[in-house]
Amino acid sequence: MTRRPTLKHIAERVGVTASTVSLALRDDARISTTMRERVRQVALEVGYIYNRHAAGLRRGDSGTVALCLNDLGNPFFTEFIAAMEQRFRDQERMMLFCHAQESLTVQADFMRRMAEHGASGLILIPAAGTTGEDLPGAEASHLRHLPLVLLSRDIDGVEVDRVINDDARGMAMVVEHLLSLGHRRIAWLGGGNKTSTARDREQAFRTMLTRAGYPPDQNGICHGPTTMAFGHQGLEALMAQPRPPTAVVCFSDLIAFGAVAACHGLGLRPGVDISIAGFDDMNAAAYTTPPLTSVRVRTDLMGARASEMLLARIRGDQEAPRREMMTPELVVRETTGPVSSRDRD
Repeated sequence: MTRRPTLKHIAERVGVTASTVSLALRDDARISTTMRERVRQVALEVGYIYNRHAAGLRRGDSGTVALCLNDLGNPFFTEFIAAMEQRFRDQERMMLFCHAQESLTVQADFMRRMAEHGASGLILIPAAGTTGEDLPGAEASHLRHLPLVLLSRDIDGVEVDRVINDDARGMAMVVEHLLSLGHRRIAWLGGGNKTSTARDREQAFRTMLTRAGYPPDQNGICHGPTTMAFGHQGLEALMAQPRPPTAVVCFSDLIAFGAVAACHGLGLRPGVDISIAGFDDMNAAAYTTPPLTSVRVRTDLMGARASEMLLARIRGDQEAPRREMMTPELVVRETTGPVSSRDRD
């Protein structure tokens, strides 16, 4: 069995000490550029692989960061990955990620494993039902020394950095838009109350309509999973009511995509016979038939900012935990339009 090359093998070939080789491979400025290049060339020739993880652990920074998200089937979450991966790659860091599938058990196991393997920090989009006691940073947590940034979903009861969207403001924009078009019977297709995003968006929806003098009818509030299938089924159920809504606000674009598809099956024209609005403004929203009105959540900026905050903590930033809220934007396309004269109350 061939022995794995070591620092000593390189040192013998170059004619220096093993410690000099180690410094050269770490790009230490105390070693000349010429020597560093020579060491790297010999390392390549002998097949030496520098163990960055082990070196990082000795420094107290493994160079590995972790991301835990909960729905790879939802493009909204996967859009975060590109923004974060680029930031970490620029810093020569490796990103590991876990698809927890909204499981508190899987999420907890991943966080524990990352701590055991010396991950330098963690970005977490919390699973539905997560509480402060489940997170690094909680006083009772054995993970409390693992730097953590919450992304997209907020959690009470833990003092950590977080980057979230102003969901209440985004929902206010949607409701105001529909009210300005003359809609009064506005329904909700949403995702329950187990995440801050679901709670905040629905609460803002209810509050805005109530303030305007048109409190939502309970028959017009439908809860279900964040899937196109639920959007399709929910829209069909709403339109089967004796007095169906003239507009539907969806918790997410995925639900809205299903609702738009259901309209076609029912012979309804989105934006003409019924208005439908989504939330998130995924890349696909501009390419539905017709294009979807939605609230743009800046996943690129949120992902990049979460990465920067985590890197600052890894470098030793001792400032008080920060809570940064990103401003959304209403993108009006063709699935929303004026209420038809026959549907006016």
